[in-house]
Amino acid sequence: MSKTKRNVLTVRGIAILTVGLAMSSIASAADYVPFPGKIAVTLVRVETAKDIVVSFETWPGFARNTTIELPGIAIPHDSPQTDDCERQRAVKALAFTQQYFDEAKSIYVQDMRMETSADTTAFSDIISDQGSLTQALESQGLARSANVPAKTSWCR
Repeated sequence: MSKTKRNVLTVRGIAILTVGLAMSSIASAADYVPFPGKIAVTLVRVETAKDIVVSFETWPGFARNTTIELPGIAIPHDSPQTDDCERQRAVKALAFTQQYFDEAKSIYVQDMRMETSADTTAFSDIISDQGSLTQALESQGLARSANVPAKTSWCR
């Protein structure tokens, strides 16, 4: 085998190895849990039915605000592009979420997943003495699996 051909094969092998390592680090980033366990949080504000800003202590006396996005669900949108039925359902979902927090005595997140511990958004279900917010939204028909095609009507 010529020296040039060996160099090309070596470069290709290094490139394949680099891509493989990069892909494995991307896959593990979605599973990174910088704040493990059940963490008590305080509601800061409800942005949407699935995006909630909370505050929690990263270290005693050091609070931090983070947007918690409920994973694996889709919620209806209130925008000019959506039909009236979806817009009404979006308003109900937001009101339901706000009421969930108004009635909660304690609020927790469990194993927040982030890309890095410096991110301002984390993925986790929110749990209170009333149970899972994700399950409550789904049981009311105000959220559905993110696997449902986006064009599927919210109102049948």
